[in-house]
Amino acid sequence: MDARFEKAFLKAVKKHSGIKKQIEQKVLQILEHPVELGEPLKGNFRGFYSCPVKRNFIIIYLYCGICRKKDDDRYVACADCSETTDETVKFIIVGPHDAAYGKK
Repeated sequence: MDARFEKAFLKAVKKHSGIKKQIEQKVLQILEHPVELGEPLKGNFRGFYSCPVKRNFIIIYLYCGICRKKDDDRYVACADCSETTDETVKFIIVGPHDAAYGKK
């Protein structure tokens, strides 16, 4: 499984360095079982998954193979979609629930 990390994700990991180990462990778990661990999102986040790191603290990611299979790539429209394999997981953001969804 190939992992790609958005700049916002890496910046958020630095910001929340107190739980960096927990984030790293969750990333490894997601890479092993991206569909089983994540909850598919709807609406503006169609095609993405969320997975809790700890209470009220989540990771939002995209699993390219499932995104294409469900035709969600039309909505997500990643700039590098043609360059990624189906076995790619893109980690978009990590943070408190409301902040991750852009509500704060």
